[in-house]
Amino acid sequence: MKFALNLTFLGITSLSFLLFTNEEVDRSSSLREPQQEAPKKLLFLTHAGLYKHTSLQPAEEAVASWGPSAGYELTTLQGYLQDQQALDLSIITPDYLAQFDGLMMMTNGNLPLEDSQKEALVDFVRDGGGFVGVHNASLTLYNYPEFGEMLGAYFRRTVSQNHIVVLAVEDPEHPATKMLGTSWPVMDEFYQFGTSAWHEDQPQENVDILFGNRIPLGFSRNRVRVLLSINTEATDISGLEEIELGGDYPQSWVQEFGEGRSFYTSLGHRDDIWSNDPVFRAHLLGGIRWALGLEDGDATPFGR
Repeated sequence: MKFALNLTFLGITSLSFLLFTNEEVDRSSSLREPQQEAPKKLLFLTHAGLYKHTSLQPAEEAVASWGPSAGYELTTLQGYLQDQQALDLSIITPDYLAQFDGLMMMTNGNLPLEDSQKEALVDFVRDGGGFVGVHNASLTLYNYPEFGEMLGAYFRRTVSQNHIVVLAVEDPEHPATKMLGTSWPVMDEFYQFGTSAWHEDQPQENVDILFGNRIPLGFSRNRVRVLLSINTEATDISGLEEIELGGDYPQSWVQEFGEGRSFYTSLGHRDDIWSNDPVFRAHLLGGIRWALGLEDGDATPFGR
């Protein structure tokens, strides 16, 4: 009997200790502050350059306002306020870029950068940074092919403007396109990109028809994963002389570049698309978050 009572006492004591310990653990857990990840740091460089896009300021304002809820904080240089001659980009150095997780560009022209600065931009992404190129970014640094390789292509001509175009969603699972379903009818300015490098044997081919820049690098589906392209069958192409039925007109893509991620979209020309189009906002935010590593998505090229 005494032996049995001792066992009972030990059992009760052990149970009480476990209950007390669990209660203390629960209490201490409830007092802990939930840990929040620090927002990613994104640098947004805009510049009017060869053509003053009026959407540059609305773009900066919109991307800044989206940041707090999207997991990043934005730094802007307000390059759109300066003309080509006055633009001072001496701040662009490896040390300056090292404080950021990603670089976003909406620029055009051969920016006033030394070769070492151009190399710093490309190396920033190659070494693990994120890159987001928007609209006219593909008209930038024709004189530095490594930039075009990082972005994916160079602008050749506009194929549609102020016209509703139906975009085919080639990857409905990527963060930049998962909200679109299988197609996206949208009005904006759309581009065609150089298909191969300029060559002296064909001096009129693969030249930027707006400003005469020779395209140093051709677009290839084997190098990038295309997310969006113009559906020429679903789009009313009457009056669109630069679009051929059955032609290939990619408009957004992603790629892994070294250790980094690169996202590009040709959309963003219109001022109002930055404030009045929630679908565009979701598309661009998906690309930004993917480039910054906040969301995952496949960048394996489909090829063609």
